[in-house]
Amino acid sequence: MRGERWLLRLGEYLVGRACRQLPRKIRDERYREWAAELPVILHDRQIRLAPRRAVRMVAYAADTFRGAALTHVRERRRRLPLPLIPSLVTGVVNSTWSIWNIALAPGQALNYLQLGWGLLLAAYPIGFIVRCAERVGTLILISGILAGVAVNLWAAATYPGNWSQYYAAAALVFVLLAWWPVNRWVRARRRSPAHKQA
Repeated sequence: MRGERWLLRLGEYLVGRACRQLPRKIRDERYREWAAELPVILHDRQIRLAPRRAVRMVAYAADTFRGAALTHVRERRRRLPLPLIPSLVTGVVNSTWSIWNIALAPGQALNYLQLGWGLLLAAYPIGFIVRCAERVGTLILISGILAGVAVNLWAAATYPGNWSQYYAAAALVFVLLAWWPVNRWVRARRRSPAHKQA
């Protein structure tokens, strides 16, 4: 097959990326096992068309990446960290209060925005409990902070004399800006050899 070497390299790259997400003790074994399947799929004579075999081989390699990501997510702890309990409680209370306000005044758009903010506040800690992927948790966190900024700015525009809304929006922007470097530092620390040996 033309371009077979490049296809195998692509498959091996995807399999290698998948294995990086697995625990160290099983990485090499899984890589050898999954990489050995690639040429078998690529030379499978039961599939007549070579492009179809190539697509199947790349799909297999991509699926190992997805499966390894899910395996990594399943191995994370299920316990909710103590600092996230206030976020869960605040999200539930905020959502309940917003639903009550929506029932009383269904035409107020701010109530719907506050409901979305409350749901996002509750969704981030729930993501830890159900062990959602790290990227999904990050997106929920950023969306929750931005929704909080929008709620506070909208409330400040509605009631211009209340400066506490501006302070709350500024505090949320500060939290987002401070969280970003702290998150990068924590991730770099997790990858460091000294942390892995401990």
